[in-house]
Amino acid sequence: MMKRNYATILLIVLVFIMSCEIPNNPVELVSLTSSESFVWSGDEVTIACQAQDIDNDKLSYNWNSAGGELITKKDTAFWTAPDSIGYYHIICKISDGVGSSAAGKVTIRVVSGGFVVKGSITDAVTNSFIENVEVSMDGEKDFSQANGNYSFFLANGDGSYELTAENNSYCPFYGNFVIPEDYTLKEYVYNFSMSPIPEPGEIRFVLNWGAEPRDLDSHLKTPEIDSVEYHISYSNRGNAYDPPYAILDVDDTDGYGPETITIKQTFSGTYIYYIHNYSGGNFSGSNGTVRVYNSPSCDGEKIDIPEQGSGRYWYVCEIDGESGSLNIINQIVEIVPGD
Repeated sequence: MMKRNYATILLIVLVFIMSCEIPNNPVELVSLTSSESFVWSGDEVTIACQAQDIDNDKLSYNWNSAGGELITKKDTAFWTAPDSIGYYHIICKISDGVGSSAAGKVTIRVVSGGFVVKGSITDAVTNSFIENVEVSMDGEKDFSQANGNYSFFLANGDGSYELTAENNSYCPFYGNFVIPEDYTLKEYVYNFSMSPIPEPGEIRFVLNWGAEPRDLDSHLKTPEIDSVEYHISYSNRGNAYDPPYAILDVDDTDGYGPETITIKQTFSGTYIYYIHNYSGGNFSGSNGTVRVYNSPSCDGEKIDIPEQGSGRYWYVCEIDGESGSLNIINQIVEIVPGD
């Protein structure tokens, strides 16, 4: 009789344990990004799939495309565009091996002839890529991917173009560029940065430029603050919470920018802002642009580098610390501004 009771108890315990089995959590697709949105036949595209599983199950990746050639390596695929033009979907399915899966796709357009304008969008303060920015150009729209990339296909490349970008967390961006008639490449790169909406009392300077010169440096000279004048640059990045209450947020050394300085709190006197062509090269041909953003709105100025002038210093502007008024200088000079 006792043995039967033990058997019954054991059976009840086993049923209870089985009924309390820990459920399998779903696989989460974090991002699926492509290095290009437009390609020509025969070009190769890199596609990255990022997924996670809180159960730490071993994930497998299954790639598929209706056209083109796929070479896969776990969470990365290399897709070679086919000869036929059109839109192609590359699908990544992730499985945890115990019943849970997730899938996503990227769409790539294979084109013939024409021209592509592309670039990446970064946060002017953190220099991180911005996703889901609505970019408009030439009557078309695109949304930036997780890697900040956007692109547009144009039937003809040369000409003057205007571009706008919007995201609720950032100041609206308005840019313009010219592709010359003798431009021989199939792609034109236009990278830019967007400023987070300034906090009360902030003034922000954001510098962007082209691929060359490689290294342009932003400088800010302050008026006296507690009897000390400060010079903010890559060698003295400043401080946001103590004097000088201004900081170099981003220092870029490989072209395009951003180089960003934010004044957190202004003091009576004149602030001098200028750019130094640290690496040398064609300064006036750099397509340099400084955008000044004011709080509590994003109002400010867009200042393009002058086409004339010699020297390695671009004297951009001055700011009256008491009134906040902007005095645009916009000259290329041979001596350090303010010395």
